[in-house]
Amino acid sequence: MTNVNKSVELNRDNINKCLCAECPVQIDSECSKDKLDIINEKLKEKGDINDLIKPEELVLVYCSFGKATCTDLASRELCKCTQCPVWLENNLANNDPIEYFCIEGLPK
Repeated sequence: MTNVNKSVELNRDNINKCLCAECPVQIDSECSKDKLDIINEKLKEKGDINDLIKPEELVLVYCSFGKATCTDLASRELCKCTQCPVWLENNLANNDPIEYFCIEGLPK
């Protein structure tokens, strides 16, 4: 999986800091829940995260790779991007979009 956004690295540290799994936009998504179960199992394995998880499986760190593949996200809910340590540490306030990366795509 290639990290398209140069400002946010896709790695275990960022995945562990990510708030997407707790975000109101995703929290009731059955698709996200199912994929999160898969990710949690894969994260127990050793190796490069890019080799373990395919982009279509990932429901975290959208600021690293872009839009969600799940179609049951609650886009009218308030997202948590601006509260996320990954967002703060990577200074994503000066990008477009500045949040809703799961719906809007990568910050630029």
